[in-house]
Amino acid sequence: MGRDGFQININKDNIVHNFNYIKNSSNKDVIAVVKANAYGHGLVEVIPVLIEAGCNYFAVARESEAKEILDLNIPNIKILVFETLEDLSILNEYKNLEMIINSLEELREAIDLNLNFSQLHLKLDFGFARNGVYYEQFKEVKNLILQNDLHFKGAMTHFFASTPDEMLQIQKQFMDTINFLGTNRFKVIHSQNSAATLLNIGDGSTHVRCGISLLGMVDIGLTDNNIKRSWSLVGAVYNIKNFDHLNFIGYERISDLNIEGFKKVAKIKLGYGDGFSKKNTNILCHINQKPYQIVHISMDTSFVLVDDSVNEGDIVEIYKDFEECNKYLNMAHYEYTTLLNKRIPRIVTKNTLK
Repeated sequence: MGRDGFQININKDNIVHNFNYIKNSSNKDVIAVVKANAYGHGLVEVIPVLIEAGCNYFAVARESEAKEILDLNIPNIKILVFETLEDLSILNEYKNLEMIINSLEELREAIDLNLNFSQLHLKLDFGFARNGVYYEQFKEVKNLILQNDLHFKGAMTHFFASTPDEMLQIQKQFMDTINFLGTNRFKVIHSQNSAATLLNIGDGSTHVRCGISLLGMVDIGLTDNNIKRSWSLVGAVYNIKNFDHLNFIGYERISDLNIEGFKKVAKIKLGYGDGFSKKNTNILCHINQKPYQIVHISMDTSFVLVDDSVNEGDIVEIYKDFEECNKYLNMAHYEYTTLLNKRIPRIVTKNTLK
């Protein structure tokens, strides 16, 4: 990490709490979505925590993410890949690896290649404009299922709607289609994302499939006080300089910046080379529980306007208030946490986050 560098603290106890809360309240097994480096939390750090909590089913978007989990050599887990694998032969090599069939063409290909359907999930699309077999093709899908006596590992869809009523409608369409295709053809049925899981929408599904809620984040506009945040981005003030000795802060002329009321600037070791985008310029960080403005961001460092109460070595927390940051950045917290790359170490802790 380097002296006074930044790290992402991952709270083990809170992740375990979230997993148990979701599993117990839904009364279903959990498929933990850990795509995009576990939404920025750290894939290799989060998976052992979830395994200790009792999870043995994980989902990712890309083949490369699945391989990263496979490289951990963890026994007795299942890995579901949402996107089509580049190398389908890997399914023969790893019997705990599963894949989504994302189109009618891919279903035909799987039949032609004689793939093991106990490793395949069929995705149904009800208007998400993403992946999946769509409504007009369901009769043809049923014919293929009957002609080839197909038995899938699972069936899935994805909620794209923003209101509970719309989610309920999609769930009904999903379950009606499962019944049409043959419920006995699917061992695992999953539709619920984090929002639907917390809203308890998903009657008929056998598993919940959630990611951000396990990691202590909820969708914008949704509140659940039982979900505990598990993520914090912290580092230390590296040095402090007085404006009397400066013409520039980073690459910006001081005369071009709004520094009214401040005479000092603190340097921190966090920049856009870490995935901390320049879009964060003017966002507030917190030092000694007090908000301070980040006035400039360069590749490896950022600069914070500070007062006399701040000293070198003081702890700086970025994104302390997700709600305020979401409003300022006009994006969800799981978007900017995902942007932070692996140059920032993830450290598993047990210190309770509020």
